[in-house]
Amino acid sequence: MVPWYASELVYSKASYPSLASHVERAQASGLPGATFDKPLIRTTDPAIIKKNRDPACGDAPSVWLMTCDEYPVATSRNGLSAGGTRRTFDGCQMPHVSSGTGSSGVSVCMITGKENSAQGGLNTQFYRRERVLDGDPFRVTVS
Repeated sequence: MVPWYASELVYSKASYPSLASHVERAQASGLPGATFDKPLIRTTDPAIIKKNRDPACGDAPSVWLMTCDEYPVATSRNGLSAGGTRRTFDGCQMPHVSSGTGSSGVSVCMITGKENSAQGGLNTQFYRRERVLDGDPFRVTVS
């Protein structure tokens, strides 16, 4: 690994369509992570991860076979722990969250539970394979 190179975490549209759609829309709304100049920053701090995840999806509705996904990922320093507000998109089934744009905050969307569970494993494998440590930059792309 080159220390200044932001490794790339790739989500496949073919394998993870609802996850990939959410990430694409979140990044298009201005959230970081897609480019080298605006990467996500990894965190391993459980307190930061909790501050990112709980307020993002803590009040998510109960939707059959769906779970709440947050972007930027909870294991980054770029989530709600860094400031901003929640946003969502049409079709995300988050009725109490409004749409929005900008470089801070978090996007929330209901995605299939199967894809959301798989995402955790994909992220963990990526961090290990690419040796992405606490404080390291990384990118998230969709193919």
